[in-house]
Amino acid sequence: MRFFTQQIYWLVQLFWWLFTTFILRFPTTKYFENPQIRISYLIISFLIGIVLTHFYIMLYEQKPRKSRMSLMYAIGGTIITGLSFYLLDYYFGFQRYRKPSQGLPLELYDYFQFFVESIRYVVLWFLFYHLLVINTVSKNKAIALAQSETALKIAELANLKNQLNPHFLFNAINSIKALTISDPSMAREALTQLSELLRTSLTVGNEHLVSLETEINFVNDYLFLEKIRYENRLNYSFKVEKNSLSFKIPPMSLQLLVENAIKHGISKYKTGGEIFIKATLENNIFRLSVVNSGKLIPNYSPTGVGLKNLEKRLYLNFRENAIFSISEVDNQVISLITITSA
Repeated sequence: MRFFTQQIYWLVQLFWWLFTTFILRFPTTKYFENPQIRISYLIISFLIGIVLTHFYIMLYEQKPRKSRMSLMYAIGGTIITGLSFYLLDYYFGFQRYRKPSQGLPLELYDYFQFFVESIRYVVLWFLFYHLLVINTVSKNKAIALAQSETALKIAELANLKNQLNPHFLFNAINSIKALTISDPSMAREALTQLSELLRTSLTVGNEHLVSLETEINFVNDYLFLEKIRYENRLNYSFKVEKNSLSFKIPPMSLQLLVENAIKHGISKYKTGGEIFIKATLENNIFRLSVVNSGKLIPNYSPTGVGLKNLEKRLYLNFRENAIFSISEVDNQVISLITITSA
């Protein structure tokens, strides 16, 4: 009952099959004037409808199905349930119909007509159920999209705050200021990188997804400025496969992982460390990892606002096809995003 509450489900089920049993399929021929026969027929008819359709719903909702499979399940369920009603009528000698109740001989056409009669009420149930499912799924998608847009706006504000916070600007500007005396050409290049960094941070936040190439360019500018600050304490390198550059990911994802690596890894050690960024796309599986020198706190889990926000954005965009993890291997912290594309 994923598509509606238990209470509504059982109210609808009971109403429909009581209505079908006592109104639509209620026998009016003389044969069923016998109370024992009529009651037996009505009870069995009601149970066939409610039990088989309930079993169908439980089977159908076990896992999501593609449109073609849903159609096949609906057709199969309709035929099986309708055939059960047909066999019920057959057991009672089709006495609910006029010709058998009058003792008239049956033709092949009559059996076909009886089957159509048995199945038409079932068709209405299956049509209603699947229309309800389609409507519910559409609403859920609309809600998920609205949540994604809201999360994106929150992420945009959070990312802008991180990028434009006074500490980052203060450190970057002070580093550039020092370079104006010792290395004017480097200072000019640093100003260009800072300008590009700020411009990009103001534009990519408006997108749901951006290419990895855009993220790489942004992070390259970011690391260039951080390198001025940390000097020899910070070393970094990239290994990005060309076929992965066009893959779409949530904006600022890579920058968040790199910032996290510097803040909780490189900056904690007097000798600094290294950051290695790797991206691959193989067999429709995209992997983006940021590896930095350092150690994880025992039983660490990503609890920061930024990382939690990243996990949520990955889920809203890719559902169960995206996984984010942080682990430690040989004194290196590995932040990994894995996305399986359809």
